[in-house]
Amino acid sequence: MPKKMGVNSKAEVARSRKNAAEAEQKDRQTREKEEQYWREAEGPKSKAAKKREEDAEKKAETAAKKAEAKRLAEQEERELEKALKKPDKKVSRVSAPVPKVTEAELIRRREEEQAALAKKAEESKKKQTRMAAEEEYEKMVLVSNTNRDDSVIDARTVDEALAKMSVADNLPVDRHPEKRLKASFKAYEEVEMPRLKEEKPGLTHTQYKDLIWKMWKKSPDNPLNQNRIGIVENNEEAELYALNRLLLLLSEMQLVTRTREGLIRGGREDIVKCERLLCERAALGIFCLTL
Repeated sequence: MPKKMGVNSKAEVARSRKNAAEAEQKDRQTREKEEQYWREAEGPKSKAAKKREEDAEKKAETAAKKAEAKRLAEQEERELEKALKKPDKKVSRVSAPVPKVTEAELIRRREEEQAALAKKAEESKKKQTRMAAEEEYEKMVLVSNTNRDDSVIDARTVDEALAKMSVADNLPVDRHPEKRLKASFKAYEEVEMPRLKEEKPGLTHTQYKDLIWKMWKKSPDNPLNQNRIGIVENNEEAELYALNRLLLLLSEMQLVTRTREGLIRGGREDIVKCERLLCERAALGIFCLTL
């Protein structure tokens, strides 16, 4: 026996529309023939009568089109409902194919999971390291150190700390040490403040000054951390070293116009002049010149 074929709903709808259009065309032709026959029998009509007939024809044609469209829509809806209510049994028996997972696919998935876990562990480790570094940084900046040692000066402000600084007992008496220390610290602060703001943004001005103060206590630019230079008699190497340091300081203060070689050739008189100028004009460093 031949297989029973299902009804094609789209073809059926198209066929119905075609039949309806052909029937409508035949009806229209029949009406036109009848109207033409009666017009010829009645004779010529007035313009008003012709206008009324044309309007009536248009209304009838519009109503017929609406009725036909409604009928076709209802028919199509019924056919769709039937198609949904009666699914094909043969098609329903065939289930969707289950994709096969190969050994290589399982290995790849396992490697991806391990890589994701390793990445997550690495991120967690970096986060913990960063948090530890931040905690250490906060302790360094915000937590005050209560351990006292000889290098700690008890002061509330930087100016007070500079005022309490003192030089060693074996150095010559300095009339205004706070002026030189304060000037040195201000110069150091002007250099370090922009660098700290770039490296550690987000701190307050007081925290930046505290950091600079801690760095200043260990800085070689601090006069208290500089070596005391002694120019001993009959010691040419120590004498030249002291002269070079004095020249550097005095040239920065614009107190010396001669070259380094000229000053060295000047001899002991120039050394005494340099020492006197250094003491009178309060140079940046503190030196003990023993002649």
